[in-house]
Amino acid sequence: MGDISRHRDIFLNTRDAIPTSLLDRCKITTDDLTFLELGNYLTDVSQFRDPVTYIFAKQKIWRENILPGVAGSALVLLIQGLTALASVAGAAALMTLGKTKYGALALATLPLQGLLSDREHEMFAGIKGLDDWIDQMFGNPVEKLGPDGKRKPEQYGYVGQFFEHFIEGITHLLFAQEISKDIEGNWGKISRIPEKSISTVYKNFYTQYYPHEHTDQPPYVWDASKRPSHAEYKPSTRQKSLSNNTGGIMKVVDDQYIRYLAEGLSKLEDDFPRIKDTDVDGRHDWLVRLGKILHGIEDWYFHSNIVELIHLSAYRSAHRDEPNDEAFVQRFVEEALKSEPGFLTAQKPVQTELKRKLYRRLRFPDYEPGTKTNSAGTASKKTSTLRLDHAYPAFPSQQDTAHTLLGALENLERKGRARTGMVPSEWPPWAPCVIQKFTEAGDHWRKVVDEKAAARGLDRSRINQLVNSPPGTIEDKVHGFVGDVLREWLPLVVTLLSESERQRLVADMDPLQWPPGSGTSPRPALPGKGQVEKQLKLHKLALDPKTDAQGHRENNYARAARFMRDCGFLNGPGYQALIEAFAVDEKGEKMQDETPGPGGFLIQFSVELQKTLDEAEAATERLNKKETATFLPPSDNGSFNEIIGSHSLMSKDTLTSTPFFDDANVLASLASQSVFHIMLEEVSAPGTERLHWQKILRNLIRYPESTVGWERRALALFKNNSSKQIPKFADVPELANLKSARLPAAVVNQLINGKQAAQLEGRYVELEKQLSRYRYP
Repeated sequence: MGDISRHRDIFLNTRDAIPTSLLDRCKITTDDLTFLELGNYLTDVSQFRDPVTYIFAKQKIWRENILPGVAGSALVLLIQGLTALASVAGAAALMTLGKTKYGALALATLPLQGLLSDREHEMFAGIKGLDDWIDQMFGNPVEKLGPDGKRKPEQYGYVGQFFEHFIEGITHLLFAQEISKDIEGNWGKISRIPEKSISTVYKNFYTQYYPHEHTDQPPYVWDASKRPSHAEYKPSTRQKSLSNNTGGIMKVVDDQYIRYLAEGLSKLEDDFPRIKDTDVDGRHDWLVRLGKILHGIEDWYFHSNIVELIHLSAYRSAHRDEPNDEAFVQRFVEEALKSEPGFLTAQKPVQTELKRKLYRRLRFPDYEPGTKTNSAGTASKKTSTLRLDHAYPAFPSQQDTAHTLLGALENLERKGRARTGMVPSEWPPWAPCVIQKFTEAGDHWRKVVDEKAAARGLDRSRINQLVNSPPGTIEDKVHGFVGDVLREWLPLVVTLLSESERQRLVADMDPLQWPPGSGTSPRPALPGKGQVEKQLKLHKLALDPKTDAQGHRENNYARAARFMRDCGFLNGPGYQALIEAFAVDEKGEKMQDETPGPGGFLIQFSVELQKTLDEAEAATERLNKKETATFLPPSDNGSFNEIIGSHSLMSKDTLTSTPFFDDANVLASLASQSVFHIMLEEVSAPGTERLHWQKILRNLIRYPESTVGWERRALALFKNNSSKQIPKFADVPELANLKSARLPAAVVNQLINGKQAAQLEGRYVELEKQLSRYRYP
């Protein structure tokens, strides 16, 4: 997922570049275009619903919350014996045992991991209803659904339901007209739309993660060590312009993803004439659908190594005297970054890192044989393959969760800024007003404020000033105070919102001893997890409803949401969505004493992800001190941020994901804008033949041409423009000529009636069926 802001910025560029006269011909206003961005945005945040990821969350719960506390060797033997009998009577006896005092005692002391088979795990889970609890938390196994594997919202489990409502609240915060507080920055440039429309669109288009919607390398072949020999993962041979007459983009992208995009665009082109001029909602729905298609086109440039290969192609034409490909690539890496601003201004260690990343993006990973507990196997610490003929998208493996989940949650919440600088970056602009409202809610909350203020050496007058502070940096102790009170009342929000808070929990350090500010270098970890346990207890207390001075009985998260609404930072439907999110969390927290609810799970999960991130950063710093490590071939060089083929290495969708962020942004923006422009021109004045969307897309999503090509022209226009404006569709004639690609109506009907999207969704369901049996460790 990376940073949702990248797609937003592309949308803003497209909105500014599309001629108003063209929109007028389609009966679309500039404000209507927000629905285009809403479709793009919802495609990104739908990744919070991923049944395959939830399977491995189930494993995590078993390994860390259930098995360590399970015991009784006699019980293990009994379970194994009863399983061997495979009889209804045996299973019934086991269930009866679990309800006895002996059974409860036996479940208290001896780990079972590795002792039980899958069937024995199932029987053991039945003793205390743990299997049902896991399914309630993380969703029904696919084999318990209907034949098509489709889920109702409640069948994604409490974690999925929590995210569904939580993201809906944030969506209203970002897009709803009815929120009175202005938002600064680029999110504030989006024309807001009615809350009723947001609710309708959200219900229809918040779905779940599918690889093809993001041009991700699909995990259909689960054992990644077998992928190089599988046809779908090899480079296509459609393009014949390469020197060795082979190669291209990954075949699954060339054959299936482009077909999916072309079918979607053909359906949109066919549907538009049927939308009546008075049907405003129909055009809005059409724009949302188009926004989802554009997301997949944009992600090709952000998630693949195509930008690196474009630069390599330009370099190859001028340098042909290298003895072999390895020598050629190493010379390219040494020279290609010398004109990159980010490289020129970087310190020597970071320059070494950028060269290493570029080199690794030009290789294809080798993996050890996969296992049921490893997403696609373990990246090899010995080998990888130099592949200059293979443009491929990144694989979103488990080690990338930290790259996507934490960044996405932080970015979602931080976008709603009313006055930048009012409080430090990790605390949202609603914090001062909400804190003030809490102090007015009763003695229970006022006492917390007084205690936390005193601990930081602050008096009441200074705290009162916080609500009306002018923009600017506040002192460290006030910053610390904001974190202290939010931690006491809203520990989940603080944990998800602040990198510094997660690092504090990793270090197991008291808040008063931890230096304030986001991104503080982590201290050496102390023994134990005392601070995490305290955070979990605070979260449980925060979910306990209390009655305030005004007679409202609600938990702290619901109370904070109401205060956000009263302070003008949230509208009615957004408030209701957050209420429902934390009602789900409260319900999940009460299910089992031994295990957390959705919020508690996310606190633990995010702290562990932060630890992984910090370890990766430390590994990167060590590598940066070794120039000899620049051209080492292992797929895993010791830093998960640099595993060859991974999202963490390949993605260029954040401002810090260098090298070549600007180039990826330019190409993604121009390709997306071109598709939108061509579509509007066509539907405003349809021709006798339909657009050949497959041909158009294969000029956009392709292995770089040996000649200059539109990609290099666009990058040159951007580089030579002092204002760094992204080129427009009309600036590159090669793109403007794409609209001449046509198909006879009879042929295009095959695309209009195509089922590629459904087939790809079905393949992901089949993968889930394959992996569902792995939900036990």
